[in-house]
Parts: sequence; C-alpha cells; structure tokens
Amino acid sequence: MKIKELPRELRPREKAWHYGIESLTDEELLALLIGSGVKGCSAIEIARNLLSSYLTLSTLARASICSLEEQTGLSKTSALKLFATFEFHNRLISPFYQHQYEINDSEDAYFRYRYLENYEQEVLAILMLSKTNKIIKEKVLYKGTEEHIVVEPKEICNELLLSRCKKYILIHNHPNGESYPSDEDKYSTLLIKNESEKIGIKMFDHIIIYHGGYYSFKGSKRVI
Repeated sequence: MKIKELPRELRPREKAWHYGIESLTDEELLALLIGSGVKGCSAIEIARNLLSSYLTLSTLARASICSLEEQTGLSKTSALKLFATFEFHNRLISPFYQHQYEINDSEDAYFRYRYLENYEQEVLAILMLSKTNKIIKEKVLYKGTEEHIVVEPKEICNELLLSRCKKYILIHNHPNGESYPSDEDKYSTLLIKNESEKIGIKMFDHIIIYHGGYYSFKGSKRVI
C-alpha cells in the first residue's frame, strides 16, 4: 500500500507531528528516514522488508553501506541516509562525544561560546545542566545593542523550569572589550540568581566574554 493511500493521521510524517515521534513504530521510523519509495514499493514496504531481512534494529544499524544498497527498493541516497543516521547514533553514545557535552567548569563554557567575542552586539545565552553537568539544553535568549541588553529574570526562570535542569550558566559578551562587569551586570546577576534559587535551580556561574578572554563571577567570588 502506498503511504498516500493510508488515512492521513496514520501516515508516518503526519502521525509524528500529531502524536509525537515516539508514537511511531520501528517500521514507521524507518519509512520516515527513507522518505519516499520507488515504483511498486512504498517507503513503508521498504522499511518492512529491511526489518524482515535484518530481524532487529540493532542488526540493521550494524549493516554495511554495501549491504544496505543491495536491499530491494532502497536507493543509494536512502541507504546513505540510514547509514549516516546510525553513525550519528554511534557518535552520540560514545564516551568521547558524551564527554564533549559535559560542562565541568567555567572554562568549558567559555570555549563553547568563545565565538561571541567577535559579535558586535551583546548576546545573552544560557547553558542548562543536569546534576552531573551534562548539557540538557542551551539557548540564546536575548540580543541587544553594542553596549546594552535587556534581561527578564522571569523569562529566564521559565526556560529553566521547562528544561528541568538542576543548574545553569549564564553567558554574555562585551563587544566593547570591557573585561569587567558593569554595575548593571552585577545587579542582574544577583537578581537572576536569587529568582532561580526560589524555584530550586542553582546558578553555576555567569561568565562575560570579551575579546581575548572571559570574566567569571564564580571565580571572582563577588556574587556566587
């Protein structure tokens, strides 16, 4: 059966949008990755044949690119897309890449956002961390002018709650090259720190990035 012949709400793409990606079966997930079928064989049928040939997703994920290319109905492009997806998964679960997503100190955060030293406007970003310092989420919250940025503690706290993080690091830059926080920076940091503590989330640090280095509130012991 062609995918377009299925009821709209049962088509993999529409089902994923309406019910969440986790609602898809293994067969439907594969069909979504394959994208489109070939004459006489829909993406769903190709996915079904793959699972029949390899028996489990684990076995399929270890298949060689040559083996995938030999499967009925699977084009070279689709085979490469599947192969890339499995490689992406392998990288995500490898110790090396997991370590890359840990922020153990302020210097780690600085090197992750060092590119901000070249920005001509102030930017405020937030790194939301788990109890063990794994990155749960990161987001650029505000973009301001060369010398000013408007910070809303309530919006920051909403982001923290939505991420379910345990701690966070604020990062912003000084396009003017100033290496120390302004009085407004100090006030905002203390305000955000106090507001987040009310909802049980700790500020790990607030770092200011300028050309050639960074300033850490935690390191200075002035606020945190």
